[in-house]
Amino acid sequence: MTVEALAGFADMRVDGDRGSVRFARRISTSLADAWNVVTEPERITRWFAPVSVEGKQWVTYWDGDECEYAKGEILRCEPQQLIEVSWQASDDAVPLVDTVLRVTLTPEDDAVLLVLEHEQLLAADLSQYGPGWHTYLDRLPDGDPNLDWSARYRELKPQYEELIKAS
Repeated sequence: MTVEALAGFADMRVDGDRGSVRFARRISTSLADAWNVVTEPERITRWFAPVSVEGKQWVTYWDGDECEYAKGEILRCEPQQLIEVSWQASDDAVPLVDTVLRVTLTPEDDAVLLVLEHEQLLAADLSQYGPGWHTYLDRLPDGDPNLDWSARYRELKPQYEELIKAS
């Protein structure tokens, strides 16, 4: 079942014990800049978290380089159009569940449509990933120092829990 997103919220799908989130954001920038925002580690760090890339392998860290959060492999890369990676997060309900994260960029008149899809998540984790990705995407393209990530996440979490119940 698919639940349509409320303004800015994820479209969520639950299928048995798995689910997915899909976000769409319009970014007022060039396609080349949007590509850098989602593929260059120093730009990713500004709105998400520190990322290191070595060949096709990548790792995301919380708290600098002290705590590994997620890792994976670049599965597909179509420059300035699509990046798809496998994602294994160490803090999910079941450690190291294989999921897929995909970001697609589409040029529009004076902006870029960014679509972030995170698939094959455990349904039990949707109430974390929904408000989590929503909050990170609120920081696009280069971070917002005035955004209190934890407060925004806490504000969104009950709303995502309601969306999940509706599915």
